[in-house]
Amino acid sequence: MRRVALTLVLTITALSMMSCGKKEKDIAETIEEIYDDGADDGSTSDNISREANEDSADGLVSVLKDYNAQLDGRWQTASMSYEADGSMQPEFYVEFTENEIKYGHLKDEEFVVDHVDKIESMLFGEKCVIQATASTGVKYTYQTSESDSNILEYYETWNEEEYPDAYRGGASLSRCE
Repeated sequence: MRRVALTLVLTITALSMMSCGKKEKDIAETIEEIYDDGADDGSTSDNISREANEDSADGLVSVLKDYNAQLDGRWQTASMSYEADGSMQPEFYVEFTENEIKYGHLKDEEFVVDHVDKIESMLFGEKCVIQATASTGVKYTYQTSESDSNILEYYETWNEEEYPDAYRGGASLSRCE
């Protein structure tokens, strides 16, 4: 019973601290530090039940890394636009950080930020659900597609009941290869 409670507490704590991309190592390290306070005598931290085993902590770290991997890398909008040289490019390339969604373009293969929106909440599970507010005040949601985990569908609402009318395919994202 203690293992279940421990896993639940660690999961809730870690998920509340969890962020995209660069923070995944910090979260994993934090959990490992909680589990093992560095004592050489083999004892565990006072924060963890002595009945907890290393496999449960390792499993939790692995799950958190899997969640973070859902948003790693660069994404691109489905909508395309013409560049000055006549080539077609995605309207925006997108990168996720701890609390922001960065929209930009590529210049000489480098990501250049055009604008940034604020992430209000992130939920991970079978689907990744990100609720954000645009600089213009528009509230929107990205949600993992049911058919492809490399696609984030865009809904111009936070209310799931409004999704059918608020879906914007051109603003949806696909993971860059």
